[in-house]
Amino acid sequence: MIKLKGIRVAYGDNVIYDGFDFQFDRGVNVVVGASGSGKTTLLNVICGLVDYEGDCIADPVATVFQEPSLSPVSALGNVAAVLRCKDAKSRAAEMLRLCNIGDKANDNVTRMSGGERQRVSLARAFAANRPVLLMDEPFHSLDLGVKRKLYATLDGLLAHYPKTVLLVTHDIDEALMLADRIYLLDGRPARLQSVAEIAEARGSRDEYSDAFIALRKKLRDLTAG
Repeated sequence: MIKLKGIRVAYGDNVIYDGFDFQFDRGVNVVVGASGSGKTTLLNVICGLVDYEGDCIADPVATVFQEPSLSPVSALGNVAAVLRCKDAKSRAAEMLRLCNIGDKANDNVTRMSGGERQRVSLARAFAANRPVLLMDEPFHSLDLGVKRKLYATLDGLLAHYPKTVLLVTHDIDEALMLADRIYLLDGRPARLQSVAEIAEARGSRDEYSDAFIALRKKLRDLTAG
């Protein structure tokens, strides 16, 4: 669970949040909004990376950001680094396998593609076994085909290890494919409003159905400008 109460964040006269209250429950919570709407600031509050007033109650978090913050060592070394147990390497290898990159466990991440590095980031985040996962535009710079494969990987991981996920994105199609619940962040000071709850399982969603086309249009209209 993530619970925010009375949050205020301001940079001089620029007030991002003022008296912000919200609770995110287990499942994939996706926040959409225009650039500069405060999406990343919201994650930074939960991570404790920005000064704020108010109360933030959150279980321990793992993170996956747009640019993977990996050490220049092997994929196995990056994942094993978050494990504190005798069988760290074998557990790390298993997590890499679940992320469909087990065959490159011994490769240095500096020689990997962007999609491969994000697979390592996902493996590391889930290996850390934290109840909360924060994701900031994690697939933004990837090609569409790579994104779709990573969506499936994330869905498979969540089936094994359910979490409270908070993902922020400007990609409407990504929100539709991944979210259990979609929220719009808008205004100044920023406020969240519930837009949609999606009941269909992620792996079986029809993005060309009338319902999804209508929801896509609604989200695009809401985030325009």
